[in-house]
Amino acid sequence: MQHYKNFIDGKWIESESKEKIKVDDPSTGKIIGEISCAKKTEVDLAVNAAKKSYNSRILVDMPILARAKLMRKIAEETRKVAKEGGELLCYENGKSIGGAIKEFNDVADIFDYYAGLTDKLEGKTIPVSKNIFDYTVLEPFGVSAHVVPWNYPIAMIGRSLACSFATGNSTIIKTAELTPLSATIFAKALINAEVPNGLINIICGYGNEAGSYLVSHQDVNHVVFTGSVATGKKILHSCADKAIPAIVELGGKSAGIVYPDANLDDVLDSARHGIFGVAGQICTAMSRLVVHKSIKDELVDKLVNLSKSLKIGPGIDKNTDLTPVISENQLQKVEGYARSGIQQGAEAAYGGKRVERDGYFMEPTVLNNVSQDMTVAREEIFGPVLSILEYEEQEEAIKIANDTDYGLGAGVFTKDLKKASWTAGHLEAGQVYVNKWFAGSHATPFGGYKQSGYSREKGVDALKSYLQVKNVGISLN
Repeated sequence: MQHYKNFIDGKWIESESKEKIKVDDPSTGKIIGEISCAKKTEVDLAVNAAKKSYNSRILVDMPILARAKLMRKIAEETRKVAKEGGELLCYENGKSIGGAIKEFNDVADIFDYYAGLTDKLEGKTIPVSKNIFDYTVLEPFGVSAHVVPWNYPIAMIGRSLACSFATGNSTIIKTAELTPLSATIFAKALINAEVPNGLINIICGYGNEAGSYLVSHQDVNHVVFTGSVATGKKILHSCADKAIPAIVELGGKSAGIVYPDANLDDVLDSARHGIFGVAGQICTAMSRLVVHKSIKDELVDKLVNLSKSLKIGPGIDKNTDLTPVISENQLQKVEGYARSGIQQGAEAAYGGKRVERDGYFMEPTVLNNVSQDMTVAREEIFGPVLSILEYEEQEEAIKIANDTDYGLGAGVFTKDLKKASWTAGHLEAGQVYVNKWFAGSHATPFGGYKQSGYSREKGVDALKSYLQVKNVGISLN
C-alpha cells in the first residue's frame, strides 16, 4: 500500500505521532493508500514555514513579471502530472477519470489566468490638497490558511491558491481526510516548478484537530474555507476571535425554474451534469426543479428515461455515467434523505435506494410531487437526488426558488430572454444559469447569498479578498 506524507517547507514530512489516515476507493470500499496524519506539531511546522517565507518577502518583493512567470511554470508542471494525479484522484474520490484529469488541467488554466492579472493589481492616487500627495497600495495579508473539501479537492486548491499566490500571500492548504492523496501529486508539480520553500505547504489531518487548530492559529492572518454551513460558522467564530478576514463558500439548495416554453433537452442535459454528475456531490447542484404544471408530467417522464439510461459504475470506466458517492456514511445519509421524502409524501418516480453492489452507489433518484415543507426540498443532500416541485404562476416559481436558507446557485430555462433576465434579477443567488447549468468559467465570480457564504472566488473579483489596502499620505511642504 502506497504511503504519502505532508508537504511542508519544500520537504516531505512524516507525522511525529506516526498516526496514519487510510483512504479507500468509493467504487469498491477497498483501501488504496494512506497518508501521514498532521497534528498540532505539523500544523505549527507548516505555519512557521509560511510565516518565515512571508517575512523573507521572497514572493512579495519578487518582480511582478517574475511572479507571473513562476505561476505559468506551476501551470506547465501541473499539466505534466495531470494524468498521474487524475488517476489517483479518480480512485480516491470516485469521480470520472475524465473529470479527475480535467481538475488538474483546470488548475493549470487558473494559474495561467491569474498570472496574467499579477501586474493589474493597481493602487490609485487620491486628490487631497496641493500640498499632499496621497496614494493607496494593495498588500497581501501574510499567512493564508485554506481548508478545502473532498468533492473537488484539486480544483478547490487551485481556485484559492492561485489568488493567494498572485497577491503575494504564503499559504497552508489543509486537504480533506477523505481525498488527500492526489494533492501530493500537485505538490510534485510545485517542486518541479521550483517554487521557493515555505510559500505553499500542503498538510492532511482531521478537521476537528488539524483544521480547527490551523484556522485558530495565532500566526494565521487570513482563512479560506469551502464546506458545510455548520463548520463554516465555527470557522467564522474562530476568525472573529482574532479579527481576521475569511472567505467562506458554504452549502447550497439550488433551484432551476422551468417555464412552459423551455427546451426540455436543455433541462435534461443540465440534470445529467448538474445533479447526476459527480453523484450530485456539488455545492451548486441542481437539486430542485420548479416546473410549470403544464409540462411537469412530460419532463418527469423524460427525467425517468434519462435516469434509466445512466450507466452506474466506477469512475475509471470511461463509459460510466453515475459514479459512487464518497463514503458509506454519505451513502446512508443520501438514502435517508430520499426515504424521508417518500415518507413525507413525495413519489419516487425513479430510484430512491442504494445500489446493491460493492462500493457506495446510490440510484439516480427523481422525487416527484415534492412540496417546500419537505426535508428534501430544504436541506442540502449532496447526492444524486432531484426534487420536482410544481408551480402555476411566475411569481410563485420565484417564491419557491427563493424559499431556502441558501443562495449559492439558481437557474432558469426559457426561450424568452426578457423573461430570463427578469427571473435572474429576482432570484436570490450568487450565480444564475440560463438554459445551461454551470454556464461559467474560472473567469466568472463565484459565491453565495444568505447562508451560502460571502466573498467571491474566481474571476477578477476574487483577488480583492486576498488583499488589504494601505493608504499613504505625503506632505509636500
